[in-house]
Amino acid sequence: MKNKKFYISFIAILVVLLCTTNFAFAKPIASAAFKTGIVKLSLAMLGVFVFTIIMTVGLSLYNRFFVPNEIKNYKLGKHSLRGPSDKDEAIIMYLTKNKLR
Repeated sequence: MKNKKFYISFIAILVVLLCTTNFAFAKPIASAAFKTGIVKLSLAMLGVFVFTIIMTVGLSLYNRFFVPNEIKNYKLGKHSLRGPSDKDEAIIMYLTKNKLR
């Protein structure tokens, strides 16, 4: 019971300190600088979105037209947990296990 009262009073003191100091020392924001920051952030997020769409479409087209059929139709055997023996088998196993078709 004693710890609960101490905890509540501690939280109340922190709320008063943290909430009042922000208003006391806050400076007015220059709206032009604020708008510039928002525009830059929006353009960066738009660039990320567009690049993601381009990458998704590009990889889909690459997998559909340029990946050989032997990689697409590769079946895992009984020993699918064994390691690959060479580079080509490693690539085929990676594409198969991740279902990159």
